[in-house]
Amino acid sequence: MKLIVCVDSDNGMMFNNRRQSRDKALIEDIYKLIGDKKLWINNFSKELFDEERINLIIDEEFEKTSLDDFCFIENISLKKLKEKADEIIIYNWNRKYPADMYFDIMLDGFELKSEIDIKGSSHDKITQRIYKRGGYGL
Repeated sequence: MKLIVCVDSDNGMMFNNRRQSRDKALIEDIYKLIGDKKLWINNFSKELFDEERINLIIDEEFEKTSLDDFCFIENISLKKLKEKADEIIIYNWNRKYPADMYFDIMLDGFELKSEIDIKGSSHDKITQRIYKRGGYGL
């Protein structure tokens, strides 16, 4: 599976049950990235995505994902999903926000495959980094 997560410059993901991932341009970038593949989300993330535009699966546990599936994670620990992941896609806001939930895994065993900046609708610069499980490189 391919994990997608949004973080601030201190790896914060949420504060007081509020997301850091609301940006129209970022969501458009995710649509392009995924293409016709499945995107798994939980109910918390449902309002961000248009079910008419994407192959969306809503599930709280992400247990039945396949290798080609994407999982957008906002409000749960990534620890239990790391071992199933072959890619981790991180969108970084490049600024610090208050946070009480953080990106909680190390990227050991993953290598940076690509890094690009996109212009967000709420941020001038959002950095997308794609990490692949070992051996792939740039």
